[in-house]
Amino acid sequence: MNDVALGVAACSAAGFAVSSSLQHHANADLPDDVGTAAAVRALLRRRRWVVGQGLALAAFLLHAVALRLGVLVLVQPVVVSGIVVAVPIRAALGRRLPGRGEVGTVAVTATGLAIFLIAADPRSSQPPSSGVAAVVTMVGGALAVAIAWWAGRRRGVPKATGYGVACGILFGLTAGLVKLAAARGAAGHGVAEHLWALTTAWPAWALVLTGLSGMALNQRAYRAAPLSASMPLLNVVDVLVAIAFGVAVFGELPAHGWAAIAGQLLALTLMGWGLRRLARAEDADEIGDAARRGRASATERRGTTPSPVRVGPTDGEA
Repeated sequence: MNDVALGVAACSAAGFAVSSSLQHHANADLPDDVGTAAAVRALLRRRRWVVGQGLALAAFLLHAVALRLGVLVLVQPVVVSGIVVAVPIRAALGRRLPGRGEVGTVAVTATGLAIFLIAADPRSSQPPSSGVAAVVTMVGGALAVAIAWWAGRRRGVPKATGYGVACGILFGLTAGLVKLAAARGAAGHGVAEHLWALTTAWPAWALVLTGLSGMALNQRAYRAAPLSASMPLLNVVDVLVAIAFGVAVFGELPAHGWAAIAGQLLALTLMGWGLRRLARAEDADEIGDAARRGRASATERRGTTPSPVRVGPTDGEA
């Protein structure tokens, strides 16, 4: 069953990657100072953004299915790896080939993921415990609130890093709550009974709170500093919290021999390094997009067309 779950999780990761790439591309030429309402109105008229939103919803549903079929300890790292898939997709949308550095970083990150999946090899050994899940959710939520409060009193990179950690905690809890809610929703017979069991289960409402809060903190982290200050740590913390939730609530204990633990630590290190490198590449893309938008805006204000840039000697200057 885990093999099927991993396949569904990979499809979910690909869906999130394509979605984020389409949305990023649709936002590329919007001015930095545009208001939220104006941005939404403009994006709703762009097919790529609308398709990206639909893909994000489909990817979330696939994520829930993967968590229902497989163990949380394996599914969550695969879903988080979607940023790796996003690299060639963004290159294709930009009509360019990925650079050697990007390809190498993707290879290292994918290798780290593969090592983790092999070294972890978890097995579910107990039915889910609702009481333990409630305690883990409350403790994790309180910790996320405390870290977010600390981050809110900082500036720049520390602020973004703190928000990233808090967001990672909330996203890890959300993954665990999705799996728990899916298990509750499977109770009963028929669609009506499944929906009733799902909507009356506390995890379904808790995951809405943790998910929306995580999304809000993620946006704050993005505004506070470049993506590389928050995204890598966010994803690593997300995986670690999801693993802790799986162990505590579902008894999904990873392999814990010395060799297995060393392999898992090596894998998380490679994934963290790769995610940081990919985030820095994303920062560079954002800076390039902002510079191009700035030049285009200045040209429009002058009412002229930009002059070509000289890249070599002109006639008579050789």
